[in-house]
Amino acid sequence: YDYLWPSGEKVIVVDIDGTLTTSDAELIHAVADESYVPQMMTAANTMAQEWAKKGYPIVYLTARAHVYDAETRAWLDMLQFPKGPIITSNGTTPAADAYKTIWLQRMITNFGWTVYAAYGNATTDVTAYANVSIPLDHTFIIGPVGGMGGTVAIPNMDYTQHITDFVDQQPDQMERRQSDAT
Repeated sequence: YDYLWPSGEKVIVVDIDGTLTTSDAELIHAVADESYVPQMMTAANTMAQEWAKKGYPIVYLTARAHVYDAETRAWLDMLQFPKGPIITSNGTTPAADAYKTIWLQRMITNFGWTVYAAYGNATTDVTAYANVSIPLDHTFIIGPVGGMGGTVAIPNMDYTQHITDFVDQQPDQMERRQSDAT
């Protein structure tokens, strides 16, 4: 897949473990038992699909090691998450917040992308998103640290209401692209 979008592209950044999956331990369960399918947060795939329908590319930014790329892609495909780059750790990277900050800064500075919304579940996500100045009202945290540092909490481990209250209300980038092309 070719994911080098043009400078100025508005992207959605999404963590995986504990953000799309129901806990940080889902991958560990799947590695220990190949028949185990990691559980998904309610409507996580629908939320990502709705962003994609509006023309916002999804970037999966996870601290998972590269060695789990195939399992990660298979799970995302099986649950019909939109295609997008999966940025994983090489196992020798710094702490998750520093690693994610480096990649977010690369997206913003080197690629010229705008992180329009960011999703996570951990203090490391809150820190990384704040380090690159993603607006708090577009920083969504699910789980126990939801709302930390002024972020927006996703309640009840369920994206359903968030889709209606926020995602559906955002401008459609597909229309912008079509008008730019004419």
